[in-house]
Amino acid sequence: MTAAKTSFLNWFAGRMAVAGLRHAFGVPGGGTSLDLLHALRENDIQSVITAREDAAVIMAGVSGLLAEAPGLAFSTRGPGLASAANGLASAALDRLPALLVSEAFGEDELEFLSHQVLSQSDLIKPLLEKGEGVELPADQGAVEAWLNGPKNTPAVMFPTSSQFKHQVLADKPEINNPHLPDTNMTDAKKLLQQAQRPVLVVGLEAARASTTSALRTFVEALGAPILCTYMAKGCVPDDDAHFAGVFTGGSIEQACLNEADLIILIGLDPVEVISKPWAYTAPVLDLCERVYDPHYLKPTARIVAPLSVSLSAFADCLQETTYKTTYSITWQKSEITKLKSDFDQGMEEGGSAELSSAAVVKSIRDCFPARPRLCVDAGAHMFSACAFWPARAPHDLLISNGLATMGFAVPAAIAAALHDPGRGAIAVTGDGGLMMCLGELKTVAQTAANITIIVFNDGRLSLIDIKREDRQMPDLGLSWTPPDFAAIASGFGFQSWKVNSATELTSALTDAANAKGPRLVDVRIDASGYRDQMRALRG
Repeated sequence: MTAAKTSFLNWFAGRMAVAGLRHAFGVPGGGTSLDLLHALRENDIQSVITAREDAAVIMAGVSGLLAEAPGLAFSTRGPGLASAANGLASAALDRLPALLVSEAFGEDELEFLSHQVLSQSDLIKPLLEKGEGVELPADQGAVEAWLNGPKNTPAVMFPTSSQFKHQVLADKPEINNPHLPDTNMTDAKKLLQQAQRPVLVVGLEAARASTTSALRTFVEALGAPILCTYMAKGCVPDDDAHFAGVFTGGSIEQACLNEADLIILIGLDPVEVISKPWAYTAPVLDLCERVYDPHYLKPTARIVAPLSVSLSAFADCLQETTYKTTYSITWQKSEITKLKSDFDQGMEEGGSAELSSAAVVKSIRDCFPARPRLCVDAGAHMFSACAFWPARAPHDLLISNGLATMGFAVPAAIAAALHDPGRGAIAVTGDGGLMMCLGELKTVAQTAANITIIVFNDGRLSLIDIKREDRQMPDLGLSWTPPDFAAIASGFGFQSWKVNSATELTSALTDAANAKGPRLVDVRIDASGYRDQMRALRG
């Protein structure tokens, strides 16, 4: 009996659906990307036409992150691919599972064509390398290898029309479970057994639903304070008795880590840490799923394995009779409570104005009790957003903290709202970041996404301007007349509000929280406290 065959394109679209893909994002050209959109439609995958390709890749990556499935973006060749570059950089450094399918130049075209031609593989190669990503041939085996590999790597594919039409076996592939490595944990267990004041630092690798139970069991059994990076917020709830604050590699967490006689890194990716040297002398136990080079430190011991496996093994270790008789942790819950209180107080620095970033984030928190996902853009407002927005599960807060790109929050919110329409999303962005992706207001309106965009509008690049002032340099044009984003959003069909006082803020946020569809709140923020807050956090 002859095995059934189909085109590679039809197989690919079906395979993406089997893997969990529900939305694809991009700006098509007039060639193979139209064929791709048609095949996706035949497999009940919705294609969302975005304003820009870089935003499309971010949407695809966040969509895949939330679904723990592949994300898919599409673009035309040449300028379309070039426009996607920042999205690919975000996918690489923010560890997002985004596959970009770009149109390609045929070999026959390259014999005479120079219009829009550039070396597409050379353009994307250094971006992919930073995230251990790959360029995929239009081949079933290559697609399977990417799907069954690490769930946080980007990829790009440049299929031609003939490759899309190529006949392949139509059988649904088996999804292989990765082999779990045999890991010698003896040295690591000795470190844990000897520690009296361990501190846990949790990073983005742990931010998966499949890891949450094992992590929380280990935290409860150990009884030590835990710090989470921005991208790991919610791995333990903010109101958990062991949560002591946020870890960035800055100053505010030093009071906690200076008390440690063992620092346990759980899924900490070095891409999450700010550009300061490692400041601690305590031995380090690194539990991770991938080893990155360069890294901020050389750990005393390292376990490379799925975190759910290593954390479960250590939780079991804590219950062993021989361990219980020798282990003596000295942390008191009152000490951890004090560390968290001191963290909160530090983040309050500069927050006395009625429209300070801290005050605005707290008002958002109070007015949105249903807790939509909070998507945070790069900028000074992110300090308050990450400190004061309560997270109870992984990805309750989404942020680009690897690339730390502006223009992330709105695309991320679109993906989050399409992933979970009932819950919806809030995009917290500065005015500079919103202007970088203003065209995506069209995408929000087009999809009728359940999104509230809250603009921290201060008319300047605040973090950069603070650094200019610290260097005692003259005005370099880093400020501008604040745009009227409420009027702009109204032109796209949004419900919108302009806020100039605390009373107006509460009223606008309450109305936005009770409304449906696209909403935007334009807050004329008081930026005077950013300097004090940044110094408290980073030193």
